[in-house]
Amino acid sequence: MTSKMINKERQGKSAMQKIPEYKMTILNRILESDMLSKLLFYDEAKALFQPDLTEEQKQTLLYSKVFPYRFVPNPIENQNTFLTLGINGFRRNQEGWKIYDDYQAGEIYFYFFTHVDLMKTTHGVRQDLMLGEIDRLFEGNTGIGMGELKLKYVNELWMHNNKFGGYSVAFTVVDFK
Repeated sequence: MTSKMINKERQGKSAMQKIPEYKMTILNRILESDMLSKLLFYDEAKALFQPDLTEEQKQTLLYSKVFPYRFVPNPIENQNTFLTLGINGFRRNQEGWKIYDDYQAGEIYFYFFTHVDLMKTTHGVRQDLMLGEIDRLFEGNTGIGMGELKLKYVNELWMHNNKFGGYSVAFTVVDFK
């Protein structure tokens, strides 16, 4: 075993090796949120007035409306609301001209969108409500990487001839290399 291999073992997992853990933490926070789970599960305008979902109902959202990767099955055929995750840009952490070799940084992306017929709710626009809840759950919060997640950007997201609209949101995560 070389000294580089020994040092790597002592350092533990890199940020890229922890991506599955990050995604599971994110999925758990999403499903634990009564607001997000209702907005994803109930299609009617009064979604937030509906009963809280049971744990079993929340679990049915996985791989039907919530995906740990950027994918949506037949969105044109289904008038639904979806939330998917992506990652991008993992690299050595850099601030200005200074590069920190001991740290890695990258972005965790949330893509969420809903069919135009489902956007209007009694509390506001469905994807706007989801955006606010994503911000509350993740901006400045810990538990993913070291330190706090930092909002990188929010962009409107329109797809399938403007039949689906929502947002893509990126948060920067920093962790040890």
